[in-house]
Amino acid sequence: MQCHECLEKGCSKGLPCVDFGSEALYDGETLKMLKVSADVEALYYRTLNRLEEIMEFARRMGYKKLGLAFCVGFSDEAALLGEILSRDFEVHSACCKVSALTKDSVGATRRPWLGAISCNPVEQARRLDEAGCEFNIVLGLCVGHDSLFYRHSSAPVTTFVVKDRVLGHNPVAALYCPYIRKDLKVRPEERKE
Repeated sequence: MQCHECLEKGCSKGLPCVDFGSEALYDGETLKMLKVSADVEALYYRTLNRLEEIMEFARRMGYKKLGLAFCVGFSDEAALLGEILSRDFEVHSACCKVSALTKDSVGATRRPWLGAISCNPVEQARRLDEAGCEFNIVLGLCVGHDSLFYRHSSAPVTTFVVKDRVLGHNPVAALYCPYIRKDLKVRPEERKE
């Protein structure tokens, strides 16, 4: 499929180009998540920010234990987020450097401007799973590390913040700003300093 090239957007009007019989994909917890997501969107459209939507979704799903997987570079934000979430939920968190896995032990590139300790997203997921978290929130994990966390988390995951060190953690600016879009690097040069 090439939905990004579709000009009609018929699916959003109830006129799909192909009907896959998707209803069969939803039952039990999956159906509940879909319904609750749609309810939160409909009932609070343009009135709640992302954090408020996450909290309302979690409340309506009946989640009591939330997990927070965060980048060490977002430690201050994680403390604030944890404090806010703790008003309504039991919060467990795992920093990206949990267990101090070394870059050398996994064969990762080392650079002097970065430490010797690797991010450890699979361990983050394991820590939050073992704590019994029912819903996990990602705060600023690196590209790829976030993917590993999503893959290994037993609980459903949502993203609160994505990391973009160049665009102030606002990656959609690369699409909205023609100056940034014009200068997108197809094959970036590696930093060697």
